[in-house]
Amino acid sequence: MKVKDLVIYTSLFIGEKELASKLESNTSLTEREQERVDTLVRCYNLVNQEIASDYLPFLYTEKIDVNNSILNFSELEKTIIKVYEVKGNFNMSVRYKAYPNYIEILGHAKKITYSYLPEELDLNDNIELCNGLSGRIYAYGMASEYLLCDGLSEDAEIWEERFKESLFTLSRKRSEVRLPKRRWL
Repeated sequence: MKVKDLVIYTSLFIGEKELASKLESNTSLTEREQERVDTLVRCYNLVNQEIASDYLPFLYTEKIDVNNSILNFSELEKTIIKVYEVKGNFNMSVRYKAYPNYIEILGHAKKITYSYLPEELDLNDNIELCNGLSGRIYAYGMASEYLLCDGLSEDAEIWEERFKESLFTLSRKRSEVRLPKRRWL
């Protein structure tokens, strides 16, 4: 799926059917329509970063080689939000202390797992839908952000509510519920 597909879905949600049909048929856009598309792409980036930082963390495991030292976050491949674990030899946990710009590792670390902030994408970039996210959820969030930018806060609330309900449904625990065995007194 591309960002363009999400922009088309969102344009339909907010009542911009003409814009959606022009994007689907790859027709040239007017200056005003191009501004709307650019705003919708910015809304996608905002929603994607909001999901990653507040609701469903995007996890990444990276190989490192640090021994009783400091690991600066700038040395990592992605923009880090939170460190989840540091592993050493034989996949054993290594103690660490987190600071705003680095972590102090107490031992020999071989890999680190952390949540990251996704990169900003353009209109024709591909999207990896992870954590069970769908285009519908992104379109709800994008519609809410776009309508807020337009000053239509009542309409934006409706889409934000749908967005948050969908994220809540996606993030709730769906494991088997086990009750304790019956006991006879």
